[in-house]
Amino acid sequence: MSATDYFARIGTIRIATERRDGGEAVTPIWGVVVDGVPYIRSGYGERSKWYQRVQHTGRAAFIDGPRRYAARIENVGDEHTRHQVDDAYRAKYRGQGAALDQVVSRQVRAYTMRVILRDE
Repeated sequence: MSATDYFARIGTIRIATERRDGGEAVTPIWGVVVDGVPYIRSGYGERSKWYQRVQHTGRAAFIDGPRRYAARIENVGDEHTRHQVDDAYRAKYRGQGAALDQVVSRQVRAYTMRVILRDE
């Protein structure tokens, strides 16, 4: 499975981020694909530790069993893309109630990130 397929097919993806001590933290999050590009969003905004680490380093890895997909992370500022990501979250995670409502809320939209995969 390619990294993009991982984002498209797996409900809860696993993001690995670098801690200050050089170790790694793995966190379950949601991710979607829009026009062949993976996106992630911090449902808890700046409070999320994985989000803080990604903002500090600009990179992460995504773990699918024994596979690791290295990536660079870019913040998304344009509203058109953010709305497309909203729609992708609604389609993929429909039926998830309050958790879905939070991840597509206006406040959380500002924490949308594009995943630039390496060596796919």
